[in-house]
Amino acid sequence: MYNINMNKKELSINTSSSMFVASFFICQLFVLIINIFAIVIGAVLGYNTTDLELFFSTAVGYLICAMALYLGMTLCFLFCKKNYEFKTFSKPNTKKILFYSMIAIISFFALYPIIVCFDNLLIKSNIPINTIPYDLTTTNYFISLISLCLLPAVCEELLFRGVIQSGLNKCGKRISIMVTSAMFAIFHMSISQIIYPVLFGILLSGIMYKESNILYTIIMHAINNFLSLTISYFNIPLVFNHWSYILIAFVLLTVWLVFISIFIKKIHIKTQIKITKQEAIFLATSFTIMIILWIINLISSL
Repeated sequence: MYNINMNKKELSINTSSSMFVASFFICQLFVLIINIFAIVIGAVLGYNTTDLELFFSTAVGYLICAMALYLGMTLCFLFCKKNYEFKTFSKPNTKKILFYSMIAIISFFALYPIIVCFDNLLIKSNIPINTIPYDLTTTNYFISLISLCLLPAVCEELLFRGVIQSGLNKCGKRISIMVTSAMFAIFHMSISQIIYPVLFGILLSGIMYKESNILYTIIMHAINNFLSLTISYFNIPLVFNHWSYILIAFVLLTVWLVFISIFIKKIHIKTQIKITKQEAIFLATSFTIMIILWIINLISSL
């Protein structure tokens, strides 16, 4: 039985909504501090702005920025864990680890055609897509396992499935899962990373809602990122330049959505759906702010 610490407040919808926006600015602040620090050190050592931009476009430079970004996320989680009461970790089950790992692998390859189709659509529309800013040599690949696999899997899950979803759970199963997944996608601040994070986020949020154990979603997130990085490293051709690829993507998406719908429907956890007007305003405001920032970021990247 999970014992509630009476010295802590219950994690609420308002807290989750506020943390959604606040964590973005905190993470950006940490990245800004790293950049300012680099400029100062660069000036002392005689490096110009161009040299620094080139450095941060390398695997090591990208790792440093990622560490600053995810440090911000981690501190947000630790702050909430210290001040609010919510359950995140429990003893993992080996069979469940294997089962959810297999689900992560199947989901990746089921959703991969959708990613490709959407990216191709953006490219044809002259909209930039997110790519790794450096060549994936062997050394860069192993560095990227930290910056693109380990850090995002741990820190993003701590923030979204750990903090934000925990506060939204009182909204009920479907709302908490869908809203958390939408927040997860918006936080990526990229039009090319808007569909897949929602779809994969629904799966992760559903599992977190069911198991109340973030270790499972961290493992699944890490596996997903590892597969994506490894496919890029080995340049595995998984793109079929034919109309049938769109059909394959559509069929796989349909099957996957059916599976997710059945999975979520079978989660039997009773929660009271009591969303006050103030909580609804908090949620709407947080979404509005982040969507405005998302649009600004999109316009600036075009």
